[in-house]
Amino acid sequence: MKIPHLTAPERSAFYKIIMAVLKNSEPPVQIDLGKAGGYSGRHTVTIGAVDELEFEADVELPDWTRFSARIRAACTALRDSNMPGSYLISHEDGHLSIDLSFGE
Repeated sequence: MKIPHLTAPERSAFYKIIMAVLKNSEPPVQIDLGKAGGYSGRHTVTIGAVDELEFEADVELPDWTRFSARIRAACTALRDSNMPGSYLISHEDGHLSIDLSFGE
């Protein structure tokens, strides 16, 4: 399923945290987002070029807005960091994991 990237990432607290950690991390990346809750999930995602407006996720939902906001922020951060490829990303109760070597 195609999921849109964040349109205003500067308004997302999660995006800012993820971007900061991505710049200084080795795989796998473990991030404490500082806020519990949100949709839990474990998804394989494919990130395209920096100018792409959507990413591909291994999920079918009747409404894409039910996709985890934290995983969506991670996908946008990966795109904006110019890191195209496939990743396994999981979120549970404020803890995010990004397997950067999944698609290699």
